[in-house]
Amino acid sequence: MRFPKAFRGLFSWVTVASMLPIVVAVLASGYITYRYNRVVTETREMVEHSLRVTTAIDDLMIDLQDLETGQRGYLITGEDTYLEPFETARGRFEADLGALDNLIADNPAQTATAGRIATLARAKLDELDETIRVRRDEGFAAARTIVADDSGKALMDRIRDAVATMRGHEQDLLTANTDRMRRTEKRVVVVVAIGIGLSLLGRLAATLIPIFWRARLGDSRETDAE
Repeated sequence: MRFPKAFRGLFSWVTVASMLPIVVAVLASGYITYRYNRVVTETREMVEHSLRVTTAIDDLMIDLQDLETGQRGYLITGEDTYLEPFETARGRFEADLGALDNLIADNPAQTATAGRIATLARAKLDELDETIRVRRDEGFAAARTIVADDSGKALMDRIRDAVATMRGHEQDLLTANTDRMRRTEKRVVVVVAIGIGLSLLGRLAATLIPIFWRARLGDSRETDAE
């Protein structure tokens, strides 16, 4: 059935007017989804960054513990074999400290704490080196005297406190970014669902509008015939 020319023009305008809000809404939901996905991606990168920082902090503490273990073994036995893992741990420490510095370069608070850790850790290394030198040159008793004054322990306690501060800061960032990512992911799901719903509504409208107008045209012809 062909519509009269006047009806065809009116039908076209009504169809466009009916579909336009739906099209705009679908486009808007697509844009919002794109923006939310960007936020999710950026936030996920922040979460992964916090995890890398936490791992770097843990690596640093492992290095210090290995240094203490190597020193302790040498002080007890006087065997140079214990100095090999000590030197290996020293090399790792410098590398891991550099890696941590690179990871937190954009965070002034963490950079300041890392600088404090580096200063304390190097003081700890000096103390370890001194006890090893004294053990080698003066014997076990002299080295034990240095260890017994607890200055090395005090340094490690301060290092642990600074490390705990760094971990706490990163944990706060991790929690905040994880929560943000989850909230945004939920919003993406809602917006996508709305977009799908609007798309289906548009398809339904595109199907029903011609049917409606055919029915109206039929009613109009019946009225004219009467």
